[in-house]
Amino acid sequence: MSLLPLHSLWVGPKLNYLERLCLASAKAMGHEFTLWSYDPQSLMGVPRGTTVRDAAEVMPQERLLRYRDSGSVALGANLWRIELLAKGFGCWVDMDFIFLRPLKNDASYVFGLEYEGWINNAVIYAPADSALVSDLQSLPRPNMVPPWYGPRNRLKFLWRRWREGPIELEDYPWGTFSAGLLTHAIKRNKVMDQASSPEVFYPVRYKDALSLYQPANVVKAMLTERTRAVHMWHSRLQGLRDAPPAPGSFIDEMCLRFEVDTDDSKYDR
Repeated sequence: MSLLPLHSLWVGPKLNYLERLCLASAKAMGHEFTLWSYDPQSLMGVPRGTTVRDAAEVMPQERLLRYRDSGSVALGANLWRIELLAKGFGCWVDMDFIFLRPLKNDASYVFGLEYEGWINNAVIYAPADSALVSDLQSLPRPNMVPPWYGPRNRLKFLWRRWREGPIELEDYPWGTFSAGLLTHAIKRNKVMDQASSPEVFYPVRYKDALSLYQPANVVKAMLTERTRAVHMWHSRLQGLRDAPPAPGSFIDEMCLRFEVDTDDSKYDR
């Protein structure tokens, strides 16, 4: 069975046990996983057997833009994954997935609904020469009104542009060029029928992310036979992810299943 090659980007000095869980579960499912870093020689906490490559091969580091108000690298990471697709490397996945079943390499597109009408960009695969990837590359540009904005956000943006002048990508609201961009481009290219249902990649909803640290049966009740992976919603787990999971929790059970050491202190410099 041919499986999708998986890819992700990590910006930072070391991996947390949740990122190690992502890598270990993907490997257990039989996937080749390439982790990209702008400092590949110094990245700590990478499980043995993981391929680590220089992220500059995909996109120069000077293009890894950060939101000006928060300093978040999420903007650059959203643009980086598009370049990964455009270069034909394989399937992008966020580093906060737990893989429970393999992803077969038998479809032209791989992406999933978070909820009806809305595609999350945590997992994306599309042909490098597709119109979808071309649109994802060309749509983000300074000073444009995002066509996926509703009437209220459109008016707010136009007012801001009139008041402040040209708006650079770094000055857009956080998350502008993530799921909204992808959903718009997918609808524009009429490939929404290729989307997986929410139970495949997002069986645990954003609002329910804290349940991952509750007794395992709470999360297991959300899974189905169609579930391929569980998105952990890393940003919702602040505080919880900074300590080993409680015994009997879903995260604890997964770490035991995939033999992931939850002690992050050994990777401190």
